[in-house]
Amino acid sequence: EWQYDTWALAEASGGHALSVMGFYLMQREGLVAAFRIQPVKLARLLRALEDGYPADNPYHNATHAADVLRTLSVLLRGARLTAHYAHGLGLLASYFAAIIHDHGHPGLTGDFLVATSHPLALRYNDRSPLESHHAASAFTLLAERPDLDAFAELPKEQRTAFRKQVVDMVLATDMKQHFSLLTQFTALHKARKASLEPAPSPQDDAERSLTLQIALKAADIGHLAAALPVHCRWLGVLEEEFFRQGDKEKALGIPISPLFDRAKQGVSKSQVGFFDFVALPL
Repeated sequence: EWQYDTWALAEASGGHALSVMGFYLMQREGLVAAFRIQPVKLARLLRALEDGYPADNPYHNATHAADVLRTLSVLLRGARLTAHYAHGLGLLASYFAAIIHDHGHPGLTGDFLVATSHPLALRYNDRSPLESHHAASAFTLLAERPDLDAFAELPKEQRTAFRKQVVDMVLATDMKQHFSLLTQFTALHKARKASLEPAPSPQDDAERSLTLQIALKAADIGHLAAALPVHCRWLGVLEEEFFRQGDKEKALGIPISPLFDRAKQGVSKSQVGFFDFVALPL
């Protein structure tokens, strides 16, 4: 179930992999019926969110979001987290977080935004400018377009909990928080005794939230475990996106970020280190 080619889905759906995958999973899991979501409104919302991903981004585009969404759904089921960690409202929020986790991505790194005093860096005071923007732009769409708000029927308490979980999960995808979050997660689970429960249960809301944050982070780099041709395609477009930023840095006369220089080796040559220090510990 892990192996999947989201590129093929994008081609088969005419470039609408994210909206197709999002609608399918929410319908399959019974979320549409459980939360009285109007199917047509949900479909329109998903298309609008899909349109919020710049199509000219080689990597951070709607197809990537669809891939992360699908990978997250497999992780949650495979790790038996849908029983007590991500069920009902928690599952709805988890899926929505994956759908919007790179919404409105400019195709540039957070460090570049800060170094160039980009409007997003100024708006968010240099703190997780990308991730803050992804969450804010998606919820702004819901606020400004009531006709697209598929979650309008949620009671206020559920709406508040939904928003908090989504924002927490999206902000956790900032790689600057990676090692801190992973250290917390590892320490927490080392302190817990092995459980023989059919499905694990969270100790408290904080542990539940941290676990779902880690799940989304793992899904965000899930293509590392894809079939080699699929992974290589993702790696190729990521490298191109990085090279484009390197071109901008060169034009601006600022230091070119490591692995972003077209004249040198790119991220395709650094995969062993990324596997060892980032992917495998997750």
